[in-house]
Amino acid sequence: MSKVLFIDTKNELTLAPGATVHGWWNNASPFNAVWDAQAVPFATGSTASGFAQDTSLEVTRVWRHYTVTEIKPNPQSQTVDTKDETEIHYEIKNIGNSVAKFHVVLSAIYE
Repeated sequence: MSKVLFIDTKNELTLAPGATVHGWWNNASPFNAVWDAQAVPFATGSTASGFAQDTSLEVTRVWRHYTVTEIKPNPQSQTVDTKDETEIHYEIKNIGNSVAKFHVVLSAIYE
């Protein structure tokens, strides 16, 4: 049975029309997960100005960056430990005609 993980990055972003933003999530685990990113827009109107809004955001890329670093207990040591880290990177583009405010939500499916 597969499991699902949901992460709200709680990072509020503002993006001009045609602009793209790059972000990432450090120490993404579990390692064997399949990751996805979504841009969730906020309503930007008010009761005074009204709520006429047409927001279009596109996640253009999602990729995994994996690093392994060798750690020796001391310089003369014959044994080596390793430290690994997985980052999930994403790019989001505002394909609409107005400024967009949004946050990024990540999800992962794993066993």
